[in-house]
Amino acid sequence: MEEIKLPEWFKDSRDQTRSGGTLRPSGFIEKSIAGFSAAVIKAFSTEEYASRDGALQRLEPRAKLAGFFLLVAASAIAGNALFLSGVLLFAVAMSIKTGIGLAPLAKRVLPAAAFTFVLALPVSLNVVTPGRELAGAFGLAITGEGLMTAGFFILRVTTMVTLASLLALTTRQADFFRGLGRIIPGFFVTALFFTFRYVFILIKTAQDAALARKSRTVQRAALRESQRWFASRAALILKRSFQMAEEVNMAMISRGFSGRIVSASNAAAFSGRDYLWIGFTSFVLFMSFGT
Repeated sequence: MEEIKLPEWFKDSRDQTRSGGTLRPSGFIEKSIAGFSAAVIKAFSTEEYASRDGALQRLEPRAKLAGFFLLVAASAIAGNALFLSGVLLFAVAMSIKTGIGLAPLAKRVLPAAAFTFVLALPVSLNVVTPGRELAGAFGLAITGEGLMTAGFFILRVTTMVTLASLLALTTRQADFFRGLGRIIPGFFVTALFFTFRYVFILIKTAQDAALARKSRTVQRAALRESQRWFASRAALILKRSFQMAEEVNMAMISRGFSGRIVSASNAAAFSGRDYLWIGFTSFVLFMSFGT
């Protein structure tokens, strides 16, 4: 009997499942699919956190948004590192108290903190902030005053990003936009709502295109070919975006849309915890003026 030989692509194990049951994307298309899927999973995981029974989740959306805005304003005004550290520790403690944990919060805060560190790094040099030199070489030195300035800037940004991330993790999308619509003009809320929703439509369209490409490919395509395909899909998605925006706008106008989203209002009256939350955050804002 003639020996049956398997094709070489069948023997390729580069895309096989690794230990732990995960699939490591090694191609351009595979990495694109993984990136699109991660964005969708992240959005749905945020909704799952917001649905838990926690102290912040039980707050009325209007009260929660107003309170967090006051905390962010206090962080922007404060000029004392100890005060900012206290606000940051409070946000971390509330993340644990609400059942979210440190890991989801850290995944959203650490990238922003790292980016801020890179931006603030030149501030610590003597060419930007003169002062007592701590260490240096080739005419450049790190000054004590510059290090304190950069550290304070990083602490401020980290605190504000932590508060914003905690708000996003503890608030459902519908509650967020409904509460926001009672604080700022409805036009801005409508534009933000449609932008947010359409981002997921674009992600789903791009994911479907990448999956269709992968299902019709037997062997791995060259990197340059994959990049050309990606550029063509990006142009197609942009063209579809303009077309869909025009069609949606015409459909909404034909149905009497006046610029404001009308939904069933189920806003409850403020409870004691809502007034307590607003009072506490107002006190924090008041204290920030004296720092």
